[in-house]
Amino acid sequence: MSIYSQNPFSIDRLRLLAPAFAVPIALAIATVTPSVAQTTRSIAQTIPSRTDFAQALAPAPRVLQHGHQGLPIIGGAPRADATPTRSAGAWETVSRYDEAAAGRVRIRRVAAVPAKAAPRCADASTEASEGKPMIGFRIEFEFASAQLKPQSIEILRNLGAALNEDLTDQKQFELQGHTDAVGSLEYNEQLSKLRAEAVRDFLVNEMKVSPERLVTTGRGYCELANPSHPYAAENRRVVVINQSL
Repeated sequence: MSIYSQNPFSIDRLRLLAPAFAVPIALAIATVTPSVAQTTRSIAQTIPSRTDFAQALAPAPRVLQHGHQGLPIIGGAPRADATPTRSAGAWETVSRYDEAAAGRVRIRRVAAVPAKAAPRCADASTEASEGKPMIGFRIEFEFASAQLKPQSIEILRNLGAALNEDLTDQKQFELQGHTDAVGSLEYNEQLSKLRAEAVRDFLVNEMKVSPERLVTTGRGYCELANPSHPYAAENRRVVVINQSL
């Protein structure tokens, strides 16, 4: 008797069992593959296209300029009442895209406000943007930083293309930075301002949008997109408002 006939896992036995294992493995692969493809499509669909930006930021016909202009947008959510704070003595690191340093990042440290002295959000004035075309979208930054992540580049290229090709007759756009509610109000107002400036720097330096057309503001967590979940990711965003009108 050969050594192969004594071994239950001999080459001959494995060859006979191979077809039995092949069918379930193939079915498992077929089940997982569509799911992965569907997830990929879902992620891709979250990126605003050049057309999305152009349509959202284009002025409405005159007969509609004092009325409702379309579906609700991200960024017009009610202000959150809560004012989360950090403990006294805490520090946060904020970085800013430095145009003069050809893409280098300048780091500076910002002291958080002690809990007892933490200010509350002032009532935001909506008169400057009421009824004007706008669009809000997620922009990914490094943690506690104004450093753009690579996955944000495509979105900003689409925005730049819309400004340069489809909205050339519109002369003024406001870039509003928004954060979630982690940290003090002062810290988040400064961080949101720096992030709005990082978006402006990219549009000016990489997409050659005229700097005179872009102004930046930082709203911190005072206008949460999701007030029910102040720490949710959708609150960290940029809102573009057509202020040409």
